[in-house]
Amino acid sequence: MLNSNRHLDREQVYPRRVIHEEIWVSVDLTAQILECRAKLTVDVSNEEQEYVDLDFAIENVEKCQVNETEAKFEIIRSISDTMEAQRQIETKSFQIQELEQKLSSPFVCKPYLRVFLPNKPTQEQPLTKKSSPHNDETLDKLSASQSNIYSIQVIYQLMGSNASVLFRQFDSHSYVYIDGFLTGAYHWIPCVDNLRDRYTFTLRITVATDLFAIASGDVEDTILSDDETSVAYHYRIGNTLPCDVSFIVGPFKVLPDPVYPASITYFVLPGNTKWLANTTRFLSKLVPKMQSVFPQVGFPFSSFKIVFLGKGDGRHGQGQSFAGGLCLVPGDWLYGEDIIDQVFYIRPKLVNLFCSLYIGDNGLLAPQSAKDIWLVHGLQQFLGMHLLKDLFGNNWCKTRYLELAQYLYHSLDGGGYLVNDDDHLRSPKLYKKSAKVRSLLIIYMISKRMSTQSIISAAEKMIMSHSDLKFSDLEMVDLVSHFVSTLSSRNVNAMMEFISRWTRSCDILKLRCGYRYDSKKKFVELAVKQSIITFRPQDGKRMERDLDSESTKVSMFKGGLTVQVMEMEGAHDHLLEMDSDILLVELPTSTRRMKQHHRKHSKGSLKESESIISPTEGNLDEEGVIIEKDPVLWVRIDPDQEWILKFVEFRRSERDSISCLRNCRDVWGQLEALKTLMTRTKGRVSLTSIRCLEQILADSRYYFQVRGECARCLAKCYTTNDRLMGLEALLKFLRNKYFDEHGNVLSNRFDDISEYFVKCAVIQAIAQALHPISFPVFGYDPKFSLNLASFQVTHIQESLPHDVLQLLLSLLEQNDTAYPSLFGDCFYLHNLIITCAICSFYAKDQITRHRVYKQLFRYLKREEAMPSYHHIITGASLKGLTILQLGGFLRIPNDWEPILVSDTEGLVSNERESNEWEKALWKSFRSCNLFLTKVAMECLFHLYGGHIEFLEWLLVAWIENRLERYERTRKSAIRLLQKQVALRATLRNRLRKYDEQSIQFCLGWLRWMVEEKDCAVQSEGLKVAKQIWGSYIPLCLLTNEEYERERNERKKSHKERRELDYRLEGRKMVVLPAREQSSSFSLHTQQQSSERDMEGMFQQQDSLALMNEQVTQEQSVEDSSLHLVKEMMERIKETCSLDSEDEHYMRSFLEQGCQGSNVNSVQLSLRKFGLEKLLVRWQQQKSSNEFQTPQEFD
Repeated sequence: MLNSNRHLDREQVYPRRVIHEEIWVSVDLTAQILECRAKLTVDVSNEEQEYVDLDFAIENVEKCQVNETEAKFEIIRSISDTMEAQRQIETKSFQIQELEQKLSSPFVCKPYLRVFLPNKPTQEQPLTKKSSPHNDETLDKLSASQSNIYSIQVIYQLMGSNASVLFRQFDSHSYVYIDGFLTGAYHWIPCVDNLRDRYTFTLRITVATDLFAIASGDVEDTILSDDETSVAYHYRIGNTLPCDVSFIVGPFKVLPDPVYPASITYFVLPGNTKWLANTTRFLSKLVPKMQSVFPQVGFPFSSFKIVFLGKGDGRHGQGQSFAGGLCLVPGDWLYGEDIIDQVFYIRPKLVNLFCSLYIGDNGLLAPQSAKDIWLVHGLQQFLGMHLLKDLFGNNWCKTRYLELAQYLYHSLDGGGYLVNDDDHLRSPKLYKKSAKVRSLLIIYMISKRMSTQSIISAAEKMIMSHSDLKFSDLEMVDLVSHFVSTLSSRNVNAMMEFISRWTRSCDILKLRCGYRYDSKKKFVELAVKQSIITFRPQDGKRMERDLDSESTKVSMFKGGLTVQVMEMEGAHDHLLEMDSDILLVELPTSTRRMKQHHRKHSKGSLKESESIISPTEGNLDEEGVIIEKDPVLWVRIDPDQEWILKFVEFRRSERDSISCLRNCRDVWGQLEALKTLMTRTKGRVSLTSIRCLEQILADSRYYFQVRGECARCLAKCYTTNDRLMGLEALLKFLRNKYFDEHGNVLSNRFDDISEYFVKCAVIQAIAQALHPISFPVFGYDPKFSLNLASFQVTHIQESLPHDVLQLLLSLLEQNDTAYPSLFGDCFYLHNLIITCAICSFYAKDQITRHRVYKQLFRYLKREEAMPSYHHIITGASLKGLTILQLGGFLRIPNDWEPILVSDTEGLVSNERESNEWEKALWKSFRSCNLFLTKVAMECLFHLYGGHIEFLEWLLVAWIENRLERYERTRKSAIRLLQKQVALRATLRNRLRKYDEQSIQFCLGWLRWMVEEKDCAVQSEGLKVAKQIWGSYIPLCLLTNEEYERERNERKKSHKERRELDYRLEGRKMVVLPAREQSSSFSLHTQQQSSERDMEGMFQQQDSLALMNEQVTQEQSVEDSSLHLVKEMMERIKETCSLDSEDEHYMRSFLEQGCQGSNVNSVQLSLRKFGLEKLLVRWQQQKSSNEFQTPQEFD
């Protein structure tokens, strides 16, 4: 924080304003060198200023000139410099908190270039304005004294890649591009790199004739050199931030848009042109749609340029938009006409990039401060969802909103705080996916209270008004207030309060609902209880807080809540006002209950009625008997999702859920019914429910995502006698749908998109339900699987899992796609291969497992001759073979032995001969395909993740030698290591040992974290370090003084945790003497004598004897102390809201303090909740000797 204040003070004491910057760049891709020259027109307001500081991180500065006169300069580095950090690590005194602080705020500790100004300005300064003809209106507001304007020129050289300059190579094609995301421009140009100062730019890029230079802004001129060996591209950029200026140079192929060739252009590397046309064909249809949405707004830029990078490239797999209509997207987004799976994944991303031209960081409506970022991101994504509704339909948008709400609920921060008064600058957290999702859902809730058209009209008015204002006036505009006033002139205060409630917290609303129909009063009794789900920013733990106290600090959600009651005569909506934490209402009904009667239907009538969805079909039992006819079929809470940022726990009967699933025509209602059915029944359902799910799965009238969810529910359903009727239904569905009457597999005809996705969903549901929970499997969560060991063996059809495996093997062995096929089957085969490998766990004999192995190996070899899309079948085969190895079915030695690379023999091993599968695994690991590299790395982590030798090899070969190419693979490797550390306690304890091997790994890991260029990768590395060693600094690297200070700070928390283990209800807590050696936080020495071990053992025995003695002596003191603890806990509950965990720890702290064991912990705990005054009575009672504590335990 001190560094941040010093940086801000430097700008206030020596203010400067850049008016224009002109950049010359000469690119040499072979040598990976950029020869650069930057010329800045700077306005210095302080006449006595002796120098100008520019944010710059390049050391290879040849010279600096001020007004064409050579000047002195100095490069001032930050404290957390790489060389300084390496030196500190070697002396074991490196404080990595500097790196943590740097990651939390990218504006701290920036290096800068200090250029000393001449004593008197020269006469050439007035010519500066004439030399910059593209300064727009900013040059009209120059300072009255022209003597304060300086022309500063910096000549420097860039060699290799750094945080912003990225040299890449893909399929023997080299290219380079600039990515200065979030104030990273100072890594390639001298500038004022913040998010407040905007100015104009001019780029002059010189490249070879066989290369293209695509940059932000508009092309002014293209000049061929005299010797015809190079071309100079001149670009002009209007007022923008330095971090939004970018260019890319490479051997790209150009494809103008067929409909708008002058406005939209696509660039792609050679070899990918066949997929480019199919990927971008739909973008030309967005231009007339956007013109209908914003009729008064024209096309924002004269040229819209989309550049497809190499596969696996791009910032964490996301598209990046820059100023002037330039967008850089990963090459993974390209797909052919037969790849239908990527359509629903890629097109929304391209639509959001297109919307960013109008509303975005570099669009016509851009954020002016940190408080506006959420609004701009939310409006941009809301506009994209509005366009996607025309492409994919309304049902897709509805399911997409639900998926985003579920993602936010299961995230670690709930989107975080979108608005914080302490943030004077933008934070990287505002650009995370969870923050963008929360912004979109807030705009969606506003649209439900107003209308979609009102949101779009308000956005258009804001774009028009901001385009009329000058740039200096835009800095004073509050976008949120302008948006609310434009949206509604009546309810401005209410809308601002609503926005403030959702943006200044990370809370999610939780509703517990239940209802009952009262036949006497003819009312529906409804109860709704409101609670808040919040997230801890430290560990991402989800907490639930009830609103049961008037003094609670948690504010409740207020507003209208719609309740829909579906009766036999129709639906009735009731608007309820949420003004308290508990809502109890009686809703009247217009339909009366029918008389109870018992009547059996004949089999013929039942068969005839199966094709017609009748409202009373949900009341049938297993024999088709009508039990009861209630007038209320079901009740829905918030049917239009006006409160989409919520989690509903609905106590609904199985009959009502099935009735809603059958008769509700809303996708939200159907998915809600499926969720409630599985939540309430835990999978144990009646035969009627299984029949209903089976009918919906086979009914093409239902939306395909609803049918897929039915398949996932069926896979986990079983009856009261533990019979797996759901799996039997899925098995029956596959046999009837994809086999003929002779048992032969039918050819795949994926002409119907919905049938294709339903078939893939059935395969995935079987894999999710049957995978064994004894070892982790790729992409499948064990908590959602069927634990067959918990069922009664006598009632389970023992052959059912084996029958499922036989059927899936038949589909895999006889797979045949009809020719010509409209869609490919690579993603379908990917799911089928992994499912067969998972189900091989239930094979009855070794012959069946060998059949699975042969099929996996066959597809692995087939990929060498006919590779699939992104080699996805190769990845599935590697995953399946790894699953077989983890299950112990391949009988391959599982010891760690890295396979080396020989120039003549290819892949060889050191000691033992490796089979073809291991060679394919290592070959994929070293391939240039991002997907294969990640899959192979995941397999290697599962096989050898418990060996520290593997981690050392990965650190040396992958990180230090830089064998990998992109930050996305580094981030994936770190996350996989984090999972292995969380799952394997032996590996965690091994890394915490203070031997030479562990210390060397710690040194290598910290050195890599400091050298890493990408901030997101550094952040992930810090998380792993904290998970392994308990802090960002491994204690084995500290000096004695640093260790003692760290030990004293962490001693209390470890002491409290140890005391909780000994705590028994009704007994006095006794604190054991501190251990001399502790694997958690004490410093082990490698030279330890056996005498010390014997002494420690005797001390432990003495402490145990003393503990038993003191328990007997202090039995009389316990009553008074426990009574005081109980009274203090009651007063604490009256003052603040505590969850179960806080209450547990608070009670333990009070028990310690009342008995004199740990006074400081009580003070710290009460200070956390602002309750220091509660210690007064305890101290008075202690001083009055109301109860005493032995001196040995004081």
